[in-house]
Amino acid sequence: MCLAIPAQVEQVRDDYQAVVNLGGVRKEISVALVPDCAAGDYVIVHVGYAIGKVDAAEAERTLALFAGLDGGSAGEVRGDSMPLPAPSAPALAAAGGSGGAQPCPRETAPPSP
Repeated sequence: MCLAIPAQVEQVRDDYQAVVNLGGVRKEISVALVPDCAAGDYVIVHVGYAIGKVDAAEAERTLALFAGLDGGSAGEVRGDSMPLPAPSAPALAAAGGSGGAQPCPRETAPPSP
């Protein structure tokens, strides 16, 4: 799974580099794909590269969602009044388990001859 997160540009440097603020952590990234960004802009950062610009309201909304995930319990997002429903016993039985993690098909051993 890949994750790209919004970060605010603090300083644009030469050679398509910029310093961004990622939740209080300052990091130097490449802005070669978003050469028109400026200090104060929000960019989407993926593996050290700004891959696009995003407006401030959307960036703040996304960062608030990420903050709500911190410390939340399974099936629940902090600040969300609607937790995910627990699977029913028939659904678990149909899935072949008791709710525990199941191996991916490619991880299972081949059948014995």
